[in-house]
Amino acid sequence: MLPRRVWLSPDALFQDLEGEGVVLDLASASYFGVEGPGVRLWQLLAEDPDLARALDVLEREYEVERARLEADVADFIAQLVEAGLATVE
Repeated sequence: MLPRRVWLSPDALFQDLEGEGVVLDLASASYFGVEGPGVRLWQLLAEDPDLARALDVLEREYEVERARLEADVADFIAQLVEAGLATVE
């Protein structure tokens, strides 16, 4: 099940490097790489934690079937939460 809201950690600094993202977690001094749609998802969640809105934008922009998108986003969010880069509602 997908969360309603996803808040990115205030300790995470994100930089978009021409379609690839790098996240520096200030709390752990660790770097994380983000690719493709993950970069766009990060940008959307940084503006608004409402995941349904982010999914609507991603579905339009990437022209992907909703079930596949939701599965991929759920995996990505689980990785963010596990790394301490996000919290969910």
